[in-house]
Amino acid sequence: MSDPHEAQAHDHSHEHPHEHGPECRHEHGGERKLPEVSLVLHVFHLASQVGMTLGETENPVTGKRERDLPAARFLIDTLAMLEEKTRGNRTPEEDEYLAGVLANLRMAFVAKSR
Repeated sequence: MSDPHEAQAHDHSHEHPHEHGPECRHEHGGERKLPEVSLVLHVFHLASQVGMTLGETENPVTGKRERDLPAARFLIDTLAMLEEKTRGNRTPEEDEYLAGVLANLRMAFVAKSR
C-alpha cells in the first residue's frame, strides 16, 4: 500500500506504508521523527497484528508464521469496537479505510478458520 490514508478495499492487514513503517526518518540531530498519530495508523498496526495471528506474516520475534485464531478474533473484535466507538467522529477517508480493513480481515479469518 502506498499510503495508509488511501481507503482502498483490499487486504490492508500486512501492507507497509512507507511513511509510517518501523524505519522512522531521522532528523538532523539524529533523533527519530515519529509518524503523526492517527486513527488510520492505529488501525494499520492492529491489522498488521491480525496478519501475524492468521499466519500471513512472520512474527518478528520468532521469525515464524504462526496461527493463533483466538488472538486474531480478539484483534478483529477490537477493530470492530473502535469502528463502533468512533462512529460519527471519523472522516470519510477513515470510514472507508476502516470498513475495508475490517471486511478483508473478516474474510481472511473465515478462510483461515476452515
